[in-house]
Amino acid sequence: MTIESNNMFRPDGTRVQLIDWLNGIEPNNLNWSVLDFNGIGQAPNDLSMDEFEDAIRSDSTGFKMSWDELIVFAQSLEQTIECLIIALDPNVEFVGEDLAKDDFSSCEIIIQAFDSTEWRAKKN
Repeated sequence: MTIESNNMFRPDGTRVQLIDWLNGIEPNNLNWSVLDFNGIGQAPNDLSMDEFEDAIRSDSTGFKMSWDELIVFAQSLEQTIECLIIALDPNVEFVGEDLAKDDFSSCEIIIQAFDSTEWRAKKN
């Protein structure tokens, strides 16, 4: 697994956004899920950000999205404070019990933001 880390801010002071990370990934048919999110912007499906965060927590496998839906969501964000987003091969099932134990071994991609300071991505 390849691991990349970057500061949340570039040397010129501009913020690195989720869309910047996604732009470095080829369009795909992976199954994406947001397992944790805290940020500012427009949530998917016309939800408020509070409703979106509640929807994430209400399902052990998070808030599932397609690649295109994830791109639209990322483009609508002003700021990501913390997040955990995973992608699975379409032939692999989301297993809430594994995700609850932070077992992401079946994930193709993991994208994390930590406390407005650092981004980290892991790719198989």
